Amino acid sequence: MRKLMQIMAYLAILGVMFIVILNVRDSVTIQVWGPRFDAAANMVYHSTKTLNIAFYTVCIMLAGLFAGVALTLPFYFAELDKIAAYRRELERRDVKSDTSNSKVKVLEAKVEVLERALRNALGQ
Repeated sequence: MRKLMQIMAYLAILGVMFIVILNVRDSVTIQVWGPRFDAAANMVYHSTKTLNIAFYTVCIMLAGLFAGVALTLPFYFAELDKIAAYRRELERRDVKSDTSNSKVKVLEAKVEVLERALRNALGQ
C-alpha cells in the first residue's frame, strides 16, 4: 500500500510538471480588487494582476506539499516517540532476561558445588 501511494504521488508530481511545461508561455489577467470609480475623469478602474499560469501552478503545488507535510509531521514525530519507547522497553526486557539468565547460571553452579560436596562427604 505504501509503495502504491508513493507511485501515485510521483505520478501526480509528474502530471503537474507536464501541465507546467504546457503552460509556460500562457498568462492570465485577474482582477485583484473591485472596480474603483473616478468621478473627475468619469472612468472605472480595476486593479488587475497578470500571472503566468506555470508559476501559479508551481506555487499551488508547493503550497499543497507544504500543507501536507505540516499536517503529517506531528503524526510522524508521535510514531518516532512510540518506536523509541518500544525500543527502550525491549532493551529493558533484554536486560531483565540477561540478569535472570545469569542468576540461573549462578544457581546451577552452586548446585553443582553442593552436589560435589555431598558426594565427597558420602564417599569418605
